[in-house]
Amino acid sequence: MRRISRLCVFTVILVTTLLPTIVAAQTNTDAWSIGVGYQVLHIPDETFPFGMNLDIAVHVVPSMALVGEFGFATDDQHESSVSGNLKFYTVAGGARWTMTTGSVRRVVSPYVQMLVGAARSDADLIQNGMPFNDGDWAFMLQPGVGVTVPLTAPIGVMGQIDYRRAFFYGSENEWRVVLGVRVFGR
Repeated sequence: MRRISRLCVFTVILVTTLLPTIVAAQTNTDAWSIGVGYQVLHIPDETFPFGMNLDIAVHVVPSMALVGEFGFATDDQHESSVSGNLKFYTVAGGARWTMTTGSVRRVVSPYVQMLVGAARSDADLIQNGMPFNDGDWAFMLQPGVGVTVPLTAPIGVMGQIDYRRAFFYGSENEWRVVLGVRVFGR
């Protein structure tokens, strides 16, 4: 009797473990996606009007992907006492959860994501006639929301808004908006 009970428990565990994998393999989902976009970044007392973002996502299950992301933003300073260039770089990784119904690319796909990584600020300025160069790395947390709208079978447009908490010497709140394209593959 104990042997039959163990066999039943083993069978239930096996079926509940493998069934979602088998069902997911039969759906029309994407294995990966690459997003490229224009970004505007706002940090305290400064807005970076030009930047780019690149993200690569590998789907673990149809509704969840592991994401790696690289971004940069730049701003030229042209004020009476300050001139030069500011740059901001980020590298992060985390998870993205997409609301899906069947095929990811046939419907508008909203998503949320949580990334953890590093941010770097660089300043190359002339301040009151004297050169000023500085840079620093910081730990960052970046939750965000977005949506991808399909254009063709493998391509969609995406929009994304992120809140970023960067832990430089003191913590700072940052906001970012990304607009771009996302390519899907199987």
